[in-house]
Amino acid sequence: MNGNETFATDNVAEKVEGTTEQTQVEQIAQPEKTYTEAEFNAKLDEVLGKKIARREAKIRKEYERKYGELENVLKAGTGKEDVAEVTETFRQFYEGKGVHIPKEPSYSARDIEALAKADARGIIEAGLEDVIEEVDRLADMGLNNMTEREKAVFKELAEYRKNAEQSKELSKMGVTEDVYNSKEFKDFASKFGSHTPITEIYQIYNKMQPRKEVRTAGSMTNTNAPDTGVKEFYTRDEALQFTKKDFDNNPALFKAVEKSMYKW
Repeated sequence: MNGNETFATDNVAEKVEGTTEQTQVEQIAQPEKTYTEAEFNAKLDEVLGKKIARREAKIRKEYERKYGELENVLKAGTGKEDVAEVTETFRQFYEGKGVHIPKEPSYSARDIEALAKADARGIIEAGLEDVIEEVDRLADMGLNNMTEREKAVFKELAEYRKNAEQSKELSKMGVTEDVYNSKEFKDFASKFGSHTPITEIYQIYNKMQPRKEVRTAGSMTNTNAPDTGVKEFYTRDEALQFTKKDFDNNPALFKAVEKSMYKW
């Protein structure tokens, strides 16, 4: 009997050990999941989006718990729905009774600009996600509802966001930072309206870069100026059709397109 029990126990142990080894082999044989950059960014956006949504929901619940009932009472008492209107109604009421209500400190335009830059710098240092979140929040608020300081912060952050997103687009094209951050390219890009994609601007800019002119002996002796057939104005779509060679061979065409940019 004891022999049979020992035999059975040994068989169970062998099966368990064999199963464990097989599982380990299968785990080792399975290739590890790898992600492309696009898949990784999509997953990151999903995780961050859920995290931000949870944080906003938590803040909203906390606000409603502390101030929700008070807000309802004040709205009912004044007959106003907008919090700013409720505040102004009570301000006028108490000031009419001689109560001094402290107001927001008054800053000079220079002080507001300095404070706004400090506010924007803190948000920028937190990362692009925070910048986008704050720009969207202020945009939803609307310029008419912003304080002067908020307007200045919005301007700083919107400009930073625009540059960051444009730099990302140019990097995808293989454009290096020393090119898209150069004064020459920034001055060139400033000639275009905000609706023109930065990638199209770079395509035109790249085509217009001067190339070394190779002059043959015959070309040096030819002094007659041929008819270039250049128009006075070219649209953006027309400019995109030209090649570097077109501009190299026809400097007048280059100048005509460059002048046309101011009208786009």
